[in-house]
Amino acid sequence: MRAAAATRSTPDHAWADASGRCFFAWRMAAACEDALREVHRAMTGQHDPERAQALEKVSSLLRREMRRWVRRGEALDELVDHLPK
Repeated sequence: MRAAAATRSTPDHAWADASGRCFFAWRMAAACEDALREVHRAMTGQHDPERAQALEKVSSLLRREMRRWVRRGEALDELVDHLPK
């Protein structure tokens, strides 16, 4: 346990860690975008008002999450660009 924590904190791993976090953030944003597309497809033919309202709530949550992950990805991109390799 202690050795693993020590190796993670070395400066050599800072770029790899930030790069991994950046990749994860962009993958999460892409996953939210895909899910949002599916929700919007389901909303187009929806005639049940309850289901339409539920899908609208899901759409709102997914948009918020996607914006959050995009902001995080952009911030990490800036960080990764300025770390020594």
